[in-house]
Amino acid sequence: ANRRRHLSQNFISAEELDTANLNVKAMQASVDAAQATLKQAQWQLAQTEIRAPVSGWVTNLTTRIGDYADTGKPLFALVDSHSFYVIGYFEETKLRHIREGAPAQITLYSDNKTLQGHVSSIGRAIYDQSVESDSSLIPDVKPNVPWVRLAQRVPVRFALDKVPGDVTLVSGTTCSIAVGQ
Repeated sequence: ANRRRHLSQNFISAEELDTANLNVKAMQASVDAAQATLKQAQWQLAQTEIRAPVSGWVTNLTTRIGDYADTGKPLFALVDSHSFYVIGYFEETKLRHIREGAPAQITLYSDNKTLQGHVSSIGRAIYDQSVESDSSLIPDVKPNVPWVRLAQRVPVRFALDKVPGDVTLVSGTTCSIAVGQ
């Protein structure tokens, strides 16, 4: 006690320094633990948000607040706004008049508007219905009249060159196609 009285007010003992250093380490450990807890909570919060990888429309959304999402179980469908294309099924006898890159006029049945497009690809294989097999990799295009041998129909894919803002595209709807005009 005598020694402590002779020390200047600006000094602390080695024991007090050790205690202070231990307190600093304990507080730093508490800060580190709190930061780890915060980081985990931020990650968990981020997992509650669903972010689309593309621009588009959500459809078939039937979930409500409080519903649980399960791994591998779709909650809705996302239609990519830049994924629209047109498929036309042309008789094989007409394919000689169709070339990749050829211009096309695509008239929508929904509002009778005509869009400009072009042939982006021509199907290179179709399913032969006279042969027993199961191939889900090749388009299975049904003939018009099964008891008469008709020209097969081949899928031709068309890209839309530009879609005006006032046109509403709906996947799976019907249109007519004029190629090369």
